[in-house]
Amino acid sequence: MKVFVDKDLEHIKEQLIERGHEITNDKSEPCDAILCMLKENNSSISNLQNSFKKEGTLIIDCGSKSIDDIEYIINSRVYNSIF
Repeated sequence: MKVFVDKDLEHIKEQLIERGHEITNDKSEPCDAILCMLKENNSSISNLQNSFKKEGTLIIDCGSKSIDDIEYIINSRVYNSIF
């Protein structure tokens, strides 16, 4: 699974790499999941339109989630509403 991590989440990116996840920084490359801080930077998603896959791309708001929470969401592709 290819994961795009927003530039503001470098600490999460490093932890995911350590855990064996494939990370991309290329906004034009299709990916399976996008990790960002939606509540702090709403425009980050609009800049990533080329990253969305036809099959669906999981968008994860990392605001209050631990690395274990994030990894669980990535691996299970299960995510509750952000509201």
